[in-house]
Amino acid sequence: MQGVLIVTEVLKDKGTSVSLRCRQLNLSSVEKGNPTSLKDKFIVAQLKEPGPEPFFPGDRIQVEGLVSAVKGPVNPHAFDVRTYYQSIGIRHQLNGKAGQFTRLHDPVKSLLRLTAKWQFTLCSVISQHTSIEVAQLTNALVWGQRTDMDEDIRQAFADSGAMHVLSVSGMHMAIIYSMLYLVLGAPGSGSYARRMARLGMYAMAIILYMGLTGACPAVVRSGLMILLYLLGKAMGWNTPIWNLLGFAAFVMLWINPFVWKNIGFQLSFLAMAGILLYAKPMIRYYAFKNKILHITWEVTAVSMAAQVFILPLLLHHFHQFPLTFIASSLVAMPASYVIIFGTLANTCLGFLNWEWLWHWYDTLCHYFLLIMKWMATLNPEMNYALPVLPGLMLSGITIFFSLALVYHWKPGKPLAYILGVATLVTLGCHRSAQWQTDELIIYHQYQGLLADIISRGQCVAIRDSNVTERSIDFAARGHRCFRDVKHTKLLYKNEMFISHDWQFKPFELQFYNSSIWIWGDSIALPDQLHSVTHLVIDSCPDLNKLKEYLCSNINVIVILPAHLKWNPKKSIIRFLNENDISMWDISEQGYYKLSP
Repeated sequence: MQGVLIVTEVLKDKGTSVSLRCRQLNLSSVEKGNPTSLKDKFIVAQLKEPGPEPFFPGDRIQVEGLVSAVKGPVNPHAFDVRTYYQSIGIRHQLNGKAGQFTRLHDPVKSLLRLTAKWQFTLCSVISQHTSIEVAQLTNALVWGQRTDMDEDIRQAFADSGAMHVLSVSGMHMAIIYSMLYLVLGAPGSGSYARRMARLGMYAMAIILYMGLTGACPAVVRSGLMILLYLLGKAMGWNTPIWNLLGFAAFVMLWINPFVWKNIGFQLSFLAMAGILLYAKPMIRYYAFKNKILHITWEVTAVSMAAQVFILPLLLHHFHQFPLTFIASSLVAMPASYVIIFGTLANTCLGFLNWEWLWHWYDTLCHYFLLIMKWMATLNPEMNYALPVLPGLMLSGITIFFSLALVYHWKPGKPLAYILGVATLVTLGCHRSAQWQTDELIIYHQYQGLLADIISRGQCVAIRDSNVTERSIDFAARGHRCFRDVKHTKLLYKNEMFISHDWQFKPFELQFYNSSIWIWGDSIALPDQLHSVTHLVIDSCPDLNKLKEYLCSNINVIVILPAHLKWNPKKSIIRFLNENDISMWDISEQGYYKLSP
């Protein structure tokens, strides 16, 4: 298809490629015989080699590329990108290469474009005065710009339990509000005219910050709640906080009915619900006369309360719950206040050519990163699954405990204990069932061959040297966690491993009654004394040699990995179809699983 797209949001920018959420104007098929047009309002554009100039909302692009429906997960229990795109109103994607798209003049001017340019300018200022890691931390924590963040930094915060610091949310909005409170004063004090004037300044600053951070669901939710709270204080009302939370959810769902599928939306509202239910009772339960100890306990209580309702979601989607989340919060929350305040102060002082504070700011952020990376190493590796039923039971425990703790409902605690025992039993049955099933699975992976042999909670992974650790984690982690894998051993395809049920030696894998041969660059052919049941085409340097072998072994099942180059793959598929040889194309059909 070809047509004109208008950028509404930059989803991801890797430098060599960019993902853009676009509004399409006249996207239609280039085929003359059967012209078709796309009826969807929005589409995601995946553009390769976009060039050095960044994209902003409002940019108009003349593009031509392949349009296809967004596919679901191609690996078992993998991240469902289709659900994520549906939460932002997208069902199709367009893939364009360099030379297939050009920027048009006269971009569409809007407030989002203006704030995005401000965000880009502010991020550039930070990058000019700080080191690379500190710039990435600051731009993510203050402005919500995480497109260029290194995976090491992101993983350090995730493993230490402080990932919420990098996701601009209610905590950041609360810090901004506290700063405004020190400058503007209490929103409900003074005469009516002063309260209205103060409300206007509060609202302008908060709305501006919402725009600078990209208006993500967590920021919009917290921003709406604070604006409604400020309006109530200015008017002399006493609105319950639960009404504010419900109204914020209503507004966001009215704007986008699919936003409830967004994980960020779910985590944001559930964390806020946990804070509203548990924070005050926990703070009142222990009282410290020392002011520093009491403030430390308040921070700890809020952090623990925020984790109550999001625990099932974290275990279900990310398969981990960092045990150091309390300690990391005690460090991260004060550090976030310093970073946000320091960034705003240094940026403002920069207009007066006072730049001597940047050095101290960079040093403090550097030590903060070192502490987060150290805390990340303290957590044990977690590869545990939380199926749907135990997840619902775990949510029921939090609800019943809430009723017992907050509303003094006596049956609440016994019911929570019963659900707790039922959850443990269900998880035990799940693990027992998973460990009684052995399997070989070849994943959908574009960077090389990746195959797992899983047996009794142990996993042996066979891979190419091209497959990176990050790529392995993205492709295989969900399934390994669902199978409750306790230990994983990595092998390259030229190594050897022998087990009581199966063995692997280059380039043959004996898995129970199946014999799988990995066809690659080696000249070696399968031993004719052993009948090969499956042939994995890792690479095909000599197509004629492969055809000769297949002609004498027509009963073999050929597996075509997703990383196989298109030119030999097209010839292999044509040959297999002509000779009625069984075939499994992982790039089209998804992962391949083989059981005893």
